[in-house]
Amino acid sequence: MPEQNIFVLDDERDIGEYVCTVAKMNGFESHYFSNPNEFFAALAASPTACVAIDLQMPILDGIEVMRRLSAMQFHRPILIMSGMDLKVLESARHFAKAHRLAVSDIISKPVRVEEMNRIFGRLKSSSHLPPSKADLIEAMERGEFVLYLQPKARIRNEPGGHSRYTPLGFEGLARWNSPTRGLSVPDVFIPQIIASGLSPQFSDLVFDLALATLKRWGPSAITASLAINMSASDVEDITLADRLWSRCLGSGVDHQRITIEITESAAMEHPERALDVLTRLRLRGFSLSLDDFGTGYSSLVQLQRLPFAELKIDRSLTADCMSSEHTRIIVKAIIDLGHNLGLAVVAEGVEDQETLELLSNWSCDHVQGYLLAQPLPPDLAEKWWHEKHGSAHP
Repeated sequence: MPEQNIFVLDDERDIGEYVCTVAKMNGFESHYFSNPNEFFAALAASPTACVAIDLQMPILDGIEVMRRLSAMQFHRPILIMSGMDLKVLESARHFAKAHRLAVSDIISKPVRVEEMNRIFGRLKSSSHLPPSKADLIEAMERGEFVLYLQPKARIRNEPGGHSRYTPLGFEGLARWNSPTRGLSVPDVFIPQIIASGLSPQFSDLVFDLALATLKRWGPSAITASLAINMSASDVEDITLADRLWSRCLGSGVDHQRITIEITESAAMEHPERALDVLTRLRLRGFSLSLDDFGTGYSSLVQLQRLPFAELKIDRSLTADCMSSEHTRIIVKAIIDLGHNLGLAVVAEGVEDQETLELLSNWSCDHVQGYLLAQPLPPDLAEKWWHEKHGSAHP
């Protein structure tokens, strides 16, 4: 197998060349650039390379570089480097995510060889060449995409102030069970599905997998709701409500058990079109959830106009609650905002009892995360539901 390329862009030659040296030690073919024009010229000739970019540079800063990468529809892993404080690095990560870039890691300067080895080791295992459009079409035709289920629960306050949870439903998460790549998470294939123009076909496929799951459960054996994610291109499709409605009718599944999740950035990209599409989904009886809230650029005016029933706090905010006073202020404000707008509030990424207690004290309604369970194949999700349903946990 040929070595994987990584292009390093940094105006500090000693640091850039050091990063290249560590990358080579980890099996990468690395190339250092101090000039962004030379970097982009090389990237145009080798679009499958991974990149590492510094944020503070005199000709183009890292944000400008990522803006150009987004315009190129660049979908390979990106490492962000800087000597700025962690808050700036996290802001850059959120900027990249909003522009549909795949940030693999952030690297604080001065760089440490142990940390670099860990990062490059992880990058090496995840940076296979992206699938082609033909690969994805073949995988869809062969039925290689499957649905894993992430449990969702309602927070319950017990006497004495102890917080527990009771099962509420699941979020369906696509996985690619490839005979050559193994089981892949969405970050591996979703960018290529979007770039290849396959979003409508893929959304229909995932929706059909959800319907098959609900039909197998029946109307009474498992009463869980099931949430399915839709992409930005779906939100621009005025036929979406009719398309999903007809699929529900054809399967005999009650559409009221289905929640459609739309990311904050997708909902706000073209708000007038989103208002059209989302309102028609609500008229058809689908529940709507605003996903990854806190990472995009919502207008509060637009937010109150769109017919969401639920708001989901992004996992990156939930994860920082116990360590950052600044993040705690933001999360509590989001919960209060959601309730004031008449929305149920879900916190994603809850991994420990302490975070659950904190969210309970702030009257957060629902939670998802590894405290409940990791995403499960349908048979294990059924087992989890039967084990947990009817009693409060942890």
